[in-house]
Amino acid sequence: MAAPTATQDADPALVAVRASDHAAREAEVARLVAVLDWAAGHTTEADPHTVTFGERALALGGAGCPAVEEFAAHDLAAALGLSTESGLKYLARALELRHRLPRLWAAVLAGRLAVWKAGRIADATMRLPLDGAGYVDQRLAQAVRSITVTQLDRLVEEAVARHAPHELARVKDDRHVWVDLDRPSIEGHVRLDGLLSVPDALDLEQALQAGADTLADAGCHLPLDVRRSIALGDLARGDRPLDLTSQSSRPLVVHLHHDSPDVARCGTTRTPLTVETIRSWCAASATVVVKPVIDLHDHVHVDAYEAPDRLREQIELRDLTCVFPHCRRTATRCDLDHITPHAHGGTTSSDNLAPLCRRHHRAKTHSRWTYTTTEPGTYHWTAPSGLTYRRDHHGTTPLDPPPQPPPPAEPAEPAEP
Repeated sequence: MAAPTATQDADPALVAVRASDHAAREAEVARLVAVLDWAAGHTTEADPHTVTFGERALALGGAGCPAVEEFAAHDLAAALGLSTESGLKYLARALELRHRLPRLWAAVLAGRLAVWKAGRIADATMRLPLDGAGYVDQRLAQAVRSITVTQLDRLVEEAVARHAPHELARVKDDRHVWVDLDRPSIEGHVRLDGLLSVPDALDLEQALQAGADTLADAGCHLPLDVRRSIALGDLARGDRPLDLTSQSSRPLVVHLHHDSPDVARCGTTRTPLTVETIRSWCAASATVVVKPVIDLHDHVHVDAYEAPDRLREQIELRDLTCVFPHCRRTATRCDLDHITPHAHGGTTSSDNLAPLCRRHHRAKTHSRWTYTTTEPGTYHWTAPSGLTYRRDHHGTTPLDPPPQPPPPAEPAEPAEP
Protein backbone atom coordinates (compact mmCIF):
# COMPACT_ATOMS: atom_id res chain seq x y z
CA MET A 1 0.00 0.00 0.00
CA ALA A 2 1.39 3.37 -0.99
CA ALA A 3 2.18 5.82 1.77
CA PRO A 4 -0.06 8.91 1.78
CA THR A 5 1.50 12.09 0.41
CA ALA A 6 1.88 15.31 2.38
CA THR A 7 -0.82 16.90 0.22
CA GLN A 8 -3.26 14.14 1.06
CA ASP A 9 -2.62 14.56 4.79
CA ALA A 10 -2.83 18.37 4.78
CA ASP A 11 -5.85 20.08 6.30
CA PRO A 12 -7.97 21.16 3.29
CA ALA A 13 -8.97 24.38 5.06
CA LEU A 14 -5.33 25.34 5.63
CA VAL A 15 -4.50 24.46 2.03
CA ALA A 16 -7.25 26.90 1.00
CA VAL A 17 -5.88 29.55 3.39
CA ARG A 18 -2.40 29.19 1.90
CA ALA A 19 -3.76 29.38 -1.63
CA SER A 20 -5.79 32.52 -0.88
CA ASP A 21 -2.78 34.13 0.80
CA HIS A 22 -0.64 33.41 -2.27
CA ALA A 23 -3.33 34.86 -4.53
CA ALA A 24 -3.55 38.00 -2.35
CA ARG A 25 0.23 38.52 -2.55
CA GLU A 26 0.16 38.11 -6.32
CA ALA A 27 -2.74 40.60 -6.52
CA GLU A 28 -0.74 43.15 -4.48
CA VAL A 29 2.19 42.85 -6.90
CA ALA A 30 -0.15 43.14 -9.88
CA ARG A 31 -1.68 46.27 -8.35
CA LEU A 32 1.76 47.82 -7.87
CA VAL A 33 2.76 47.02 -11.46
CA ALA A 34 -0.50 48.52 -12.75
CA VAL A 35 0.14 51.73 -10.78
CA LEU A 36 3.64 52.03 -12.26
CA ASP A 37 2.27 51.41 -15.76
CA TRP A 38 -0.18 54.24 -15.13
CA ALA A 39 2.61 56.49 -13.79
CA ALA A 40 4.68 55.94 -16.94
CA GLY A 41 1.93 57.60 -18.94
CA HIS A 42 1.41 60.54 -16.56
CA THR A 43 4.90 61.88 -15.93
CA THR A 44 5.65 65.53 -16.63
CA GLU A 45 8.74 67.62 -17.33
CA ALA A 46 7.27 70.62 -15.48
CA ASP A 47 9.27 72.00 -12.56
CA PRO A 48 7.72 70.75 -9.26
CA HIS A 49 8.96 73.90 -7.52
CA THR A 50 6.95 76.25 -9.74
CA VAL A 51 4.06 77.85 -7.83
CA THR A 52 0.84 78.03 -9.82
CA PHE A 53 -2.89 78.23 -9.15
CA GLY A 54 -3.52 75.47 -11.70
CA GLU A 55 -2.09 71.98 -11.94
CA ARG A 56 1.31 71.38 -10.38
CA ALA A 57 3.95 68.77 -11.01
CA LEU A 58 4.30 66.44 -8.03
CA ALA A 59 7.79 65.31 -7.01
CA LEU A 60 7.12 61.99 -5.32
CA GLY A 61 9.73 59.54 -4.10
CA GLY A 62 13.38 60.48 -3.69
CA ALA A 63 15.72 62.41 -5.99
CA GLY A 64 15.72 60.80 -9.42
CA CYS A 65 12.06 59.74 -9.46
CA PRO A 66 9.98 61.34 -12.25
CA ALA A 67 7.41 64.02 -11.44
CA VAL A 68 3.76 63.17 -12.11
CA GLU A 69 0.69 65.21 -13.06
CA GLU A 70 -1.12 66.41 -9.93
CA PHE A 71 -4.77 66.11 -10.89
CA ALA A 72 -4.22 62.80 -12.69
CA ALA A 73 -2.76 61.50 -9.43
CA HIS A 74 -6.06 62.39 -7.70
CA ASP A 75 -7.75 60.18 -10.30
CA LEU A 76 -5.36 57.33 -9.49
CA ALA A 77 -5.97 57.59 -5.74
CA ALA A 78 -9.73 57.40 -6.22
CA ALA A 79 -9.36 54.36 -8.49
CA LEU A 80 -7.28 52.69 -5.75
CA GLY A 81 -10.06 53.35 -3.24
CA LEU A 82 -7.78 55.65 -1.23
CA SER A 83 -7.85 59.26 -0.10
CA THR A 84 -5.71 61.58 -2.21
CA GLU A 85 -3.05 61.78 0.49
CA SER A 86 -2.89 57.99 0.94
CA GLY A 87 -2.86 57.48 -2.82
CA LEU A 88 0.08 59.86 -3.24
CA LYS A 89 2.00 58.00 -0.53
CA TYR A 90 1.35 54.70 -2.28
CA LEU A 91 2.51 56.17 -5.61
CA ALA A 92 5.64 57.64 -3.98
CA ARG A 93 6.62 54.22 -2.61
CA ALA A 94 6.04 52.62 -6.00
CA LEU A 95 8.20 55.19 -7.80
CA GLU A 96 10.92 54.88 -5.16
CA LEU A 97 11.06 51.11 -5.63
CA ARG A 98 11.00 51.20 -9.41
CA HIS A 99 13.47 54.02 -10.03
CA ARG A 100 15.85 53.98 -7.02
CA LEU A 101 15.76 50.45 -5.59
CA PRO A 102 16.01 48.16 -8.65
CA ARG A 103 17.25 45.07 -6.78
CA LEU A 104 14.45 45.27 -4.25
CA TRP A 105 11.96 45.90 -7.05
CA ALA A 106 13.17 42.70 -8.73
CA ALA A 107 12.69 40.88 -5.42
CA VAL A 108 9.08 42.13 -5.25
CA LEU A 109 8.39 40.88 -8.79
CA ALA A 110 9.97 37.51 -7.93
CA GLY A 111 7.82 37.15 -4.80
CA ARG A 112 10.80 37.23 -2.43
CA LEU A 113 9.84 40.56 -0.84
CA ALA A 114 6.32 41.35 0.40
CA VAL A 115 4.79 44.56 -0.97
CA TRP A 116 4.13 45.96 2.52
CA LYS A 117 7.76 45.42 3.53
CA ALA A 118 9.02 46.94 0.28
CA GLY A 119 6.86 49.99 1.00
CA ARG A 120 8.36 50.29 4.49
CA ILE A 121 11.87 50.24 2.99
CA ALA A 122 10.89 52.78 0.33
CA ASP A 123 9.57 55.14 3.03
CA ALA A 124 12.94 54.95 4.79
CA THR A 125 15.11 55.58 1.71
CA MET A 126 13.27 58.57 0.22
CA ARG A 127 15.35 61.04 2.23
CA LEU A 128 18.61 59.58 0.94
CA PRO A 129 20.51 60.82 -2.12
CA LEU A 130 20.56 58.51 -5.12
CA ASP A 131 23.85 56.84 -4.20
CA GLY A 132 22.62 56.36 -0.62
CA ALA A 133 19.48 54.62 -1.86
CA GLY A 134 21.69 52.44 -4.06
CA TYR A 135 23.79 51.51 -1.03
CA VAL A 136 20.70 50.37 0.90
CA ASP A 137 19.38 48.56 -2.18
CA GLN A 138 22.62 46.62 -2.57
CA ARG A 139 22.94 45.74 1.12
CA LEU A 140 19.35 44.53 1.43
CA ALA A 141 19.12 42.59 -1.81
CA GLN A 142 20.40 39.38 -0.20
CA ALA A 143 18.47 39.73 3.08
CA VAL A 144 15.03 40.89 2.04
CA ARG A 145 13.24 38.03 3.80
CA SER A 146 14.92 38.39 7.19
CA ILE A 147 15.49 42.16 7.62
CA THR A 148 13.74 43.63 10.67
CA VAL A 149 12.49 47.19 11.08
CA THR A 150 15.23 47.92 13.62
CA GLN A 151 17.93 46.61 11.28
CA LEU A 152 16.48 48.65 8.45
CA ASP A 153 16.56 51.84 10.50
CA ARG A 154 20.20 51.21 11.41
CA LEU A 155 21.12 50.57 7.79
CA VAL A 156 19.43 53.79 6.67
CA GLU A 157 21.23 55.78 9.37
CA GLU A 158 24.51 54.25 8.19
CA ALA A 159 23.66 55.26 4.62
CA VAL A 160 22.96 58.81 5.78
CA ALA A 161 26.33 58.94 7.54
CA ARG A 162 28.12 57.65 4.44
CA HIS A 163 26.31 59.55 1.69
CA ALA A 164 24.61 62.54 3.32
CA PRO A 165 26.55 63.42 6.47
CA HIS A 166 25.10 66.94 6.49
CA GLU A 167 21.73 65.33 7.31
CA LEU A 168 23.09 64.07 10.62
CA ALA A 169 23.20 67.63 11.92
CA ARG A 170 19.43 67.82 11.49
CA VAL A 171 18.48 66.01 14.66
CA LYS A 172 14.83 65.07 14.54
CA ASP A 173 12.84 66.68 17.32
CA ASP A 174 10.05 64.23 18.05
CA ARG A 175 8.44 66.10 20.94
CA HIS A 176 4.68 66.17 20.54
CA VAL A 177 1.34 66.43 22.28
CA TRP A 178 -1.50 64.44 20.73
CA VAL A 179 -5.14 64.79 21.76
CA ASP A 180 -7.30 62.01 20.31
CA LEU A 181 -10.46 63.95 19.47
CA ASP A 182 -11.52 61.30 16.94
CA ARG A 183 -12.39 58.65 19.55
CA PRO A 184 -13.91 60.19 22.68
CA SER A 185 -15.77 57.91 25.06
CA ILE A 186 -19.52 58.23 25.58
CA GLU A 187 -18.74 60.03 28.86
CA GLY A 188 -16.94 62.72 26.83
CA HIS A 189 -13.37 61.72 27.70
CA VAL A 190 -10.45 61.67 25.25
CA ARG A 191 -6.93 60.28 25.45
CA LEU A 192 -3.84 62.48 25.46
CA ASP A 193 -0.28 61.45 24.64
CA GLY A 194 2.85 63.59 24.74
CA LEU A 195 6.62 63.65 24.64
CA LEU A 196 8.21 66.62 26.46
CA SER A 197 11.64 67.79 27.39
CA VAL A 198 12.60 66.95 30.97
CA PRO A 199 12.38 70.59 32.23
CA ASP A 200 8.92 71.03 30.66
CA ALA A 201 7.78 67.67 32.05
CA LEU A 202 8.96 68.55 35.55
CA ASP A 203 7.14 71.89 35.43
CA LEU A 204 3.97 70.22 34.14
CA GLU A 205 4.13 67.52 36.81
CA GLN A 206 4.52 70.17 39.52
CA ALA A 207 1.60 72.20 38.14
CA LEU A 208 -0.68 69.15 37.90
CA GLN A 209 0.14 68.04 41.44
CA ALA A 210 -0.41 71.55 42.76
CA GLY A 211 -3.71 71.79 40.92
CA ALA A 212 -4.86 68.41 42.24
CA ASP A 213 -3.95 69.47 45.80
CA THR A 214 -5.82 72.77 45.40
CA LEU A 215 -8.94 70.93 44.25
CA ALA A 216 -8.69 68.59 47.25
CA ASP A 217 -8.27 71.52 49.65
CA ALA A 218 -11.38 73.12 48.14
CA GLY A 219 -13.44 70.04 48.94
CA CYS A 220 -13.11 67.92 45.80
CA HIS A 221 -13.08 64.23 46.85
CA LEU A 222 -12.50 62.74 43.40
CA PRO A 223 -9.56 60.35 42.95
CA LEU A 224 -6.11 61.86 42.42
CA ASP A 225 -5.92 60.92 38.74
CA VAL A 226 -9.29 62.57 38.07
CA ARG A 227 -8.20 65.74 39.88
CA ARG A 228 -4.98 65.83 37.84
CA SER A 229 -7.05 65.58 34.67
CA ILE A 230 -9.25 68.49 35.79
CA ALA A 231 -6.13 70.48 36.68
CA LEU A 232 -4.76 70.00 33.17
CA GLY A 233 -7.97 71.39 31.70
CA ASP A 234 -7.74 74.38 34.03
CA LEU A 235 -4.16 74.96 32.88
CA ALA A 236 -5.33 74.93 29.26
CA ARG A 237 -7.85 77.67 30.06
CA GLY A 238 -5.24 79.71 31.90
CA ASP A 239 -7.07 79.34 35.21
CA ARG A 240 -4.22 79.75 37.69
CA PRO A 241 -4.39 79.44 40.63
CA LEU A 242 -6.71 76.46 40.19
CA ASP A 243 -9.93 76.26 42.15
CA LEU A 244 -13.39 74.76 41.96
CA THR A 245 -15.06 78.02 41.04
CA SER A 246 -13.16 78.49 37.79
CA GLN A 247 -15.31 78.06 34.69
CA SER A 248 -14.49 77.53 31.05
CA SER A 249 -14.32 80.72 28.99
CA ARG A 250 -15.25 78.72 25.87
CA PRO A 251 -18.99 79.12 25.12
CA LEU A 252 -20.94 75.87 25.09
CA VAL A 253 -23.54 75.70 22.31
CA VAL A 254 -26.38 73.23 22.91
CA HIS A 255 -28.83 72.28 20.15
CA LEU A 256 -32.05 70.90 21.64
CA HIS A 257 -34.40 68.46 19.96
CA HIS A 258 -37.43 66.79 21.55
CA ASP A 259 -36.69 63.44 19.83
CA SER A 260 -33.35 62.92 21.63
CA PRO A 261 -34.06 62.92 25.38
CA ASP A 262 -31.51 60.28 26.40
CA VAL A 263 -28.43 60.56 24.16
CA ALA A 264 -26.62 63.67 23.01
CA ARG A 265 -23.99 64.16 20.32
CA CYS A 266 -20.83 66.26 20.40
CA GLY A 267 -20.68 68.46 17.30
CA THR A 268 -16.89 68.77 17.45
CA THR A 269 -16.19 65.03 17.32
CA ARG A 270 -19.52 63.67 15.96
CA THR A 271 -19.65 61.10 18.78
CA PRO A 272 -22.45 60.22 21.24
CA LEU A 273 -22.53 61.56 24.79
CA THR A 274 -24.72 60.95 27.80
CA VAL A 275 -27.14 63.67 28.82
CA GLU A 276 -25.43 63.67 32.23
CA THR A 277 -22.15 64.63 30.55
CA ILE A 278 -23.81 67.57 28.77
CA ARG A 279 -25.38 68.63 32.08
CA SER A 280 -21.97 68.64 33.78
CA TRP A 281 -20.45 70.63 30.91
CA CYS A 282 -23.21 73.23 31.21
CA ALA A 283 -22.49 73.57 34.93
CA ALA A 284 -18.78 74.14 34.23
CA SER A 285 -19.19 76.60 31.38
CA ALA A 286 -19.43 80.35 31.90
CA THR A 287 -21.58 80.79 28.76
CA VAL A 288 -24.25 78.40 27.50
CA VAL A 289 -26.03 79.15 24.22
CA VAL A 290 -29.20 77.15 23.52
CA LYS A 291 -30.28 76.78 19.88
CA PRO A 292 -32.83 74.63 18.08
CA VAL A 293 -31.51 71.76 15.98
CA ILE A 294 -30.71 72.89 12.45
CA ASP A 295 -33.00 71.33 9.83
CA LEU A 296 -30.55 69.81 7.36
CA HIS A 297 -33.32 69.39 4.76
CA ASP A 298 -34.37 73.03 4.89
CA HIS A 299 -33.62 74.99 1.70
CA VAL A 300 -31.62 78.15 2.36
CA HIS A 301 -31.05 80.59 -0.52
CA VAL A 302 -29.32 83.97 -0.56
CA ASP A 303 -28.79 86.46 -3.37
CA ALA A 304 -25.03 86.80 -2.89
CA TYR A 305 -21.82 84.91 -3.67
CA GLU A 306 -20.65 84.53 -0.06
CA ALA A 307 -22.61 82.08 2.09
CA PRO A 308 -23.85 83.48 5.43
CA ASP A 309 -22.99 81.71 8.67
CA ARG A 310 -26.35 79.92 8.95
CA LEU A 311 -25.96 78.44 5.47
CA ARG A 312 -22.35 77.43 6.04
CA GLU A 313 -23.26 75.75 9.32
CA GLN A 314 -26.07 73.81 7.64
CA ILE A 315 -23.72 72.56 4.87
CA GLU A 316 -21.00 71.62 7.38
CA LEU A 317 -23.44 69.65 9.55
CA ARG A 318 -25.00 67.94 6.53
CA ASP A 319 -21.81 66.76 4.84
CA LEU A 320 -19.35 66.65 7.79
CA THR A 321 -16.28 66.31 5.49
CA CYS A 322 -14.93 67.30 2.09
CA VAL A 323 -17.19 65.55 -0.44
CA PHE A 324 -14.41 64.55 -2.88
CA PRO A 325 -14.09 60.76 -3.27
CA HIS A 326 -12.43 59.20 -0.20
CA CYS A 327 -11.47 62.57 1.38
CA ARG A 328 -12.08 62.84 5.14
CA ARG A 329 -10.97 66.41 5.87
CA THR A 330 -13.52 67.96 8.21
CA ALA A 331 -16.00 70.33 6.56
CA THR A 332 -15.23 73.14 9.01
CA ARG A 333 -11.75 73.37 7.41
CA CYS A 334 -13.04 73.35 3.82
CA ASP A 335 -14.08 75.91 1.23
CA LEU A 336 -17.74 76.10 0.24
CA ASP A 337 -17.84 75.32 -3.48
CA HIS A 338 -20.62 76.30 -5.87
CA ILE A 339 -21.36 72.99 -7.64
CA THR A 340 -22.66 74.95 -10.62
CA PRO A 341 -20.30 77.95 -10.70
CA HIS A 342 -21.80 81.23 -9.55
CA ALA A 343 -20.55 82.88 -12.76
CA HIS A 344 -22.60 80.36 -14.78
CA GLY A 345 -25.83 81.00 -12.90
CA GLY A 346 -25.25 78.76 -9.91
CA THR A 347 -27.06 79.88 -6.78
CA THR A 348 -25.71 80.33 -3.27
CA SER A 349 -28.11 77.83 -1.74
CA SER A 350 -28.34 74.54 0.13
CA ASP A 351 -28.64 72.49 -3.07
CA ASN A 352 -25.70 74.12 -4.88
CA LEU A 353 -23.03 74.30 -2.17
CA ALA A 354 -20.70 71.58 -0.93
CA PRO A 355 -17.55 71.57 1.21
CA LEU A 356 -14.29 70.91 -0.68
CA CYS A 357 -10.85 71.06 0.90
CA ARG A 358 -8.43 73.43 -0.80
CA ARG A 359 -6.60 70.63 -2.67
CA HIS A 360 -9.79 69.20 -4.19
CA HIS A 361 -11.33 72.63 -4.75
CA ARG A 362 -8.35 73.37 -7.00
CA ALA A 363 -8.80 70.06 -8.80
CA LYS A 364 -12.47 70.78 -9.49
CA THR A 365 -11.68 74.32 -10.65
CA HIS A 366 -8.60 73.69 -12.81
CA SER A 367 -9.08 70.16 -14.16
CA ARG A 368 -11.76 67.94 -15.66
CA TRP A 369 -13.02 66.65 -12.30
CA THR A 370 -16.77 67.38 -12.24
CA TYR A 371 -19.64 66.53 -9.93
CA THR A 372 -23.37 66.92 -9.51
CA THR A 373 -25.73 66.46 -6.59
CA THR A 374 -28.71 64.12 -6.84
CA GLU A 375 -30.08 64.93 -3.38
CA PRO A 376 -28.74 66.80 -0.34
CA GLY A 377 -25.56 65.04 0.81
CA THR A 378 -25.23 62.74 -2.23
CA TYR A 379 -22.78 63.58 -5.02
CA HIS A 380 -21.86 61.91 -8.30
CA TRP A 381 -18.27 62.57 -9.40
CA THR A 382 -16.71 62.04 -12.82
CA ALA A 383 -12.91 61.80 -12.94
CA PRO A 384 -10.79 62.99 -15.89
CA SER A 385 -10.28 59.31 -16.75
CA GLY A 386 -14.04 58.84 -17.07
CA LEU A 387 -14.39 56.74 -13.89
CA THR A 388 -17.38 57.70 -11.77
CA TYR A 389 -18.09 57.63 -8.04
CA ARG A 390 -20.95 58.26 -5.64
CA ARG A 391 -20.04 60.09 -2.43
CA ASP A 392 -22.58 60.12 0.39
CA HIS A 393 -22.78 59.51 4.14
CA HIS A 394 -21.84 55.86 3.57
CA GLY A 395 -18.52 56.86 2.00
CA THR A 396 -17.31 56.52 -1.59
CA THR A 397 -18.74 53.92 -3.98
CA PRO A 398 -17.34 53.27 -7.47
CA LEU A 399 -20.19 53.39 -9.97
CA ASP A 400 -18.35 51.70 -12.82
CA PRO A 401 -18.79 47.92 -13.07
CA PRO A 402 -15.70 46.02 -11.95
CA PRO A 403 -13.71 44.30 -14.69
CA GLN A 404 -14.96 40.82 -15.43
CA PRO A 405 -12.50 37.94 -15.24
CA PRO A 406 -11.83 36.18 -18.56
CA PRO A 407 -13.98 33.11 -19.17
CA PRO A 408 -12.31 29.81 -18.36
CA ALA A 409 -10.54 28.19 -21.25
CA GLU A 410 -12.28 25.29 -22.94
CA PRO A 411 -10.64 21.96 -22.11
CA ALA A 412 -8.54 20.65 -24.94
CA GLU A 413 -9.85 17.73 -26.91
CA PRO A 414 -7.96 14.53 -26.04
CA ALA A 415 -5.58 13.49 -28.75
CA GLU A 416 -6.58 10.44 -30.71
CA PRO A 417 -4.34 7.45 -30.20
